[in-house]
Amino acid sequence: MAMFHIIYWIALLLFIHATVAFQGNSCPRTDRRLQSPALRIRNDDENGSEEASESRRSFLLAIGLVPLVAQAEPASAAKWLGRKTGLYVIDDRSLAEPKEQVDTPIPALSSEYALLKTLPVRNPVFRTLEQSIEKLSVFRELRDDISEKEAMNNFKKAELAIEDAIKATEMKRAQLQPVFYPEDSTEVAIAKGERGEGLIETLLGDLDSVLVALKKKNSTLVTEREKSSLLTLGRLGELLVREFPYRVPSTGRFSFLPRLLGRATVTFRIRRKNKVLGNITIVADGFTAPITAGNFVDLCLRNFYTGLPVKTMNKKFGPTSGPVSVPINVLGSYDEGFYSPLTGKLRRVPLEIIRLERLSGAAKLSYSFLRPDFTSLDVLSFGSSSFTQGVSAAAFPEAGQGVSLIPSMNSKPLLTFDVPGLVAMNHPDNYPNGGSSEFFALQEDDLPNGKRKLLDNQYAPFGFIINGMSIFQSLQADDVIDATFVDDFGKLNLVQVRSSTFSDVVQGTEAASS
Repeated sequence: MAMFHIIYWIALLLFIHATVAFQGNSCPRTDRRLQSPALRIRNDDENGSEEASESRRSFLLAIGLVPLVAQAEPASAAKWLGRKTGLYVIDDRSLAEPKEQVDTPIPALSSEYALLKTLPVRNPVFRTLEQSIEKLSVFRELRDDISEKEAMNNFKKAELAIEDAIKATEMKRAQLQPVFYPEDSTEVAIAKGERGEGLIETLLGDLDSVLVALKKKNSTLVTEREKSSLLTLGRLGELLVREFPYRVPSTGRFSFLPRLLGRATVTFRIRRKNKVLGNITIVADGFTAPITAGNFVDLCLRNFYTGLPVKTMNKKFGPTSGPVSVPINVLGSYDEGFYSPLTGKLRRVPLEIIRLERLSGAAKLSYSFLRPDFTSLDVLSFGSSSFTQGVSAAAFPEAGQGVSLIPSMNSKPLLTFDVPGLVAMNHPDNYPNGGSSEFFALQEDDLPNGKRKLLDNQYAPFGFIINGMSIFQSLQADDVIDATFVDDFGKLNLVQVRSSTFSDVVQGTEAASS
């Protein structure tokens, strides 16, 4: 029976590969730039999918469901089929630290670089491609004193790096195939397979475009094509994650909040009075803040943000002894925030930050709290089975199990607000766990780069602006989010957790949250 499953899945994956390759390989190698747009994965702002892809997906889904369900026990088959559609609580993960984890601070280069660096992937081919594309970063710095010889040398080195990247992608594409989890439904497995093949072809097209720009000695075009290549490589990297790198609370006060165990792309259409300004696209990153990003995507899917105006608020950043007061534009503001229709209660999101321990360098998913004497702000770190500093677990019942106390001075954040386009959850001053729906990103004139670190450890980054930056920079009070879109693949990464059904709440048989 086990051999049957192995043969079946190999045949299924080969079929997926063949159906996608059939569309992409009809053109010769030199014409890939002409064919790649047809193979690109559709973003949510395009709102749709091709009929051929849909019919192929339906067929694959049909042939995939039959043998798996037919051989399963009735109870397990029902549980398996309802995994993505019913109400369920995620299981506790092992206390052991994941093998693939980020362990160095993220450099403040761009959102595209940050999205790559936060991925918990150690796939050697993937990281080699990343290093090759990173060699293009030299063209981001426009220096007046650069000599013509040095400039030509930069172009030559970059050409060799991109040619190597194209060869590595073509020759080692088998090592870039998606990672499949045992709990993946057939629908998810098919979506991964199709997406992986399409992204590899898109990446090759992007790299071809970079090579053309390099041969033209056009540094502006090189930087533009570099961004596209980095974003495509980042999407491909999402499929190579072998396990979620952090333990998300599964008991206690935060356990029933939505969580994003991966990434999702959200597009907002912005309107000023009667004029549509354009779109702003944000990647919500569960590898940066799973609960915060999950709350954001959940509200997007509920269409909570549509129709809400931009508001200008005076925020205080920095230490309480001498904070800096700065007016910033905040999105998603509505009364106190989001009230759950299931419970009628205001949803509060904790201050959730990935921190690096100073001594070990280990990345920890942390949540803030005040000591019982309210004298200092420390963090609860998930990944250890005991408290330190002599503080008992009973003192913080909202945290649940498997946490440790880390004084904030003994850690530093993985991400800094010097990263352009970094999106964070807003919360009331002096109430770090009071966030609900509001979010913001710093515009160019909000704070100089030297002052942006004042926000580090104070607000939770959960996403990155990847498109529409000029529109974001022009935002002003009373501009409105006119429409909200979430990409279909990102929806699969959102885990909705409920402690009870609506019937339980009505009958008063169980206390619900979220």
